[in-house]
Amino acid sequence: MDRAPPRARAVAPRSHRDRPVRASVVIPAHNAAEALPALLRSLEAQTLPRDAFEVVVVDNASSDDTALVAARAGARVVSEPRPSRARARNAGVGAALAERIAFVDAECEADPGWLAALMRCLERAPLVAGPVRLQLPAAPSVLERFDALWRFHQREHAERDGWAASANLAITREAFAAVGGFDPAYRQIGEDVDLCLRAGAQGYPIAFCVDAGISHPDEGSLGAMLRRGYRHGWSMVQHHHRLPGPVGARLDRHPGPLMRGDWALRRFGIDPDALPAAERRRFMVVARVEYAARMVGAAHAELSPRRAR
Repeated sequence: MDRAPPRARAVAPRSHRDRPVRASVVIPAHNAAEALPALLRSLEAQTLPRDAFEVVVVDNASSDDTALVAARAGARVVSEPRPSRARARNAGVGAALAERIAFVDAECEADPGWLAALMRCLERAPLVAGPVRLQLPAAPSVLERFDALWRFHQREHAERDGWAASANLAITREAFAAVGGFDPAYRQIGEDVDLCLRAGAQGYPIAFCVDAGISHPDEGSLGAMLRRGYRHGWSMVQHHHRLPGPVGARLDRHPGPLMRGDWALRRFGIDPDALPAAERRRFMVVARVEYAARMVGAAHAELSPRRAR
């Protein structure tokens, strides 16, 4: 790729303990005091011996007790004062001791064998992703059912598209340093897609790690859906300007999916013919609303070139 790799600070490990850890789990956390305990408990329950890995929580401009909660649970706490998922993860890697880095989001919970599976998979690929399961209520709403159809298809994206979400991602330090870490130019989301594709272009391909599962809470409110759609639209503009190929295409500038048939559903990778008629109609409305939010985010990014590129 023509673009120079972003600058990532302090990607080399600090001096090791007497007994080096095999893995560092890096958790970016913004106002995550309520969410963190469940994740940290799941990490204490890992099948990988506890002295074989460390937990690094990056307090990313929190206004709550995120840092205190993490420290009390035994995690090492790093501060990144500028709100940015990319900067937070880079700061976490800079503080990490191990040569193998696992990323997970603060609101998630890891399966007991999650970290051991990622470490095994890193033996065969420098970048690996595990499955992400959405936690749905017993009677999910139409918004929650819609999310479950298209979000976090880690295997499909890793094997077909060459990227995966950083909610469940692991990388060797060598690969991370070679690509310069996460690009802090990404102000919304999409920095994980960018990292994976740059890594693949430089000879560090991604593989799927089927046994490294985590669960992710559902975000089933209308507000969460609109905010997510906006962020997706913004990041797609950045991908257009910063990445080659179909990932960087202007996918959310065309108004057709707002008005034409089942086009909106297909833009989310959902096959309308596989849905019952009543469900298809409901999902069509949701898909059009979220697509509209993407168009708003994309338009804002295009009108803010200094911030979006």
